[in-house]
Amino acid sequence: MKPLTSFMLAAFTLLIAISWWFHQRYAVQKQRAESAIQQLAQQKNALQNLVLRQQALAELDTHYSEELTHARLTIENLQRDVAAGTQRLRVSATCKTVPAPTATARLDDGAAPGLTDAAQRDYFLLRERIETSNKQLAGLQEYIRNQCLN
Repeated sequence: MKPLTSFMLAAFTLLIAISWWFHQRYAVQKQRAESAIQQLAQQKNALQNLVLRQQALAELDTHYSEELTHARLTIENLQRDVAAGTQRLRVSATCKTVPAPTATARLDDGAAPGLTDAAQRDYFLLRERIETSNKQLAGLQEYIRNQCLN
């Protein structure tokens, strides 16, 4: 009976060794799985943060695009009204004094000082470019405040 007990003792020892080996492998795999779950949660949070930032950028872009469109429409309406004569551009101008002629002179077309057509076009183009630049700068400053500095 002695060989049977030593066989059982060896089998029991082998069973404990195999159990310990499987337990170690289980612990390692469990740790890897927990690490992967933690990494997945971090990536999920990063993705949600990116989505929120993209939404904020889209709202910012929409806001300033609407403001720019409104400014352009305002300038176009003013330009159309000036061309139609319902509005006027006021020009601060002074006329040179002309020495009085010896004979009585008559001015046939003594019109008020004003801008030439080319100067009016340049004026509206300049206004549009100023508004565009202002809106672009405001949008970039808002982007920097909300996205880059956060």
